[in-house]
Amino acid sequence: KQWYQRRVAITAGAVVLKPLTSGMHNFVPAVIKYKNPSGDELVTFSSFLDNNPILSTTEYNRKHSPHLVDWLIFVGLCTPVLLIPFLMWHSSHSKYESLAAKAKKA
Repeated sequence: KQWYQRRVAITAGAVVLKPLTSGMHNFVPAVIKYKNPSGDELVTFSSFLDNNPILSTTEYNRKHSPHLVDWLIFVGLCTPVLLIPFLMWHSSHSKYESLAAKAKKA
């Protein structure tokens, strides 16, 4: 009895299968039969997923890639939009700060 209880406590895991074909697949629940410690046979079902798409490896990689080139283009296009106004502000700010410092000394 104790062995059965320990076995049930650690019976967990995940199985990853690589599909042979991609596309929409209809999943049906699995039937799970087991006996409890009192000897009764129990029947249960796994989760029901209905219709789900299965992506091929190339589709999956394209969908979940980090898109580094896209991010580099985005940063390249955003840099002038942010940098030009900052440089204009900085040049006028430093000019007026130097004028204010001269006026304060005089």
